[in-house]
Amino acid sequence: MKRLIEDLNGAGWDIRNEAPAGQTAVYRVFAGDNRLRLALTPEQQAELSRAALIAGDTAFAERAGLEGDGDVPPVPELRTVPPSGHDDALDKVLYALERHCRLRFVYKRRPRVVHPHFVYPGTAGWHLVGHEQGSDRTKQFVTDRMSDVRVDLPRTADARHEPYRDELDPLAWTIDEAVDVTVETTPAHRNQVETLLGTPSYHEVDDDVVRLTIRVTHRAAFRNRVYELGPRVRVLGPESIRSELLRELESLLD
Repeated sequence: MKRLIEDLNGAGWDIRNEAPAGQTAVYRVFAGDNRLRLALTPEQQAELSRAALIAGDTAFAERAGLEGDGDVPPVPELRTVPPSGHDDALDKVLYALERHCRLRFVYKRRPRVVHPHFVYPGTAGWHLVGHEQGSDRTKQFVTDRMSDVRVDLPRTADARHEPYRDELDPLAWTIDEAVDVTVETTPAHRNQVETLLGTPSYHEVDDDVVRLTIRVTHRAAFRNRVYELGPRVRVLGPESIRSELLRELESLLD
């Protein structure tokens, strides 16, 4: 029994023994959203937890039930150690993001003072996105091209002004351009379809057929939910979404 429960917990469930030590075990299942943990490998969970920590959300991993260790590479002796290349610059950027520090560095032969927002991987390497002091817009800097990187004291960076969204459901993330997708199901499966695909902006019922219009902003997550629903739902349009589904399914046959 213990081994089975450990396996279930490892798969993303939250089952705990609430009985005092020495007494017959009483197991309780705690409600939670374990879809991320089921969909991601332990390595991917660790990277996602680390990314959330870099973005300043230290409680994300616990809320999402992920296994990431939450460690961010330390930046020792920031004011005395000279830059030593790509790793040094990136480590200092990550340190500044975690502690909300203002950054000073040379980029394209010009000294910059930047309030960091986040980093992301691109074709040219890691990109820092932030607000450069004296500019009225957000800019991007490739960390490989930064030199003489220095980090100011914690909490010297200005906060990023945007609404905070505490959202764990990937379907609600704004990854792609929004598109209205029409799906078809039956009255018996309508609740399940709306639970997995989201609340429709429009619906119509025609005898034993229900058509729902759903705003999609994360196409990959939407496709995964459609696969999960299987024959209980049918995508009617637009054709661009149907084509993506067909291409992805065909690729699995290769």
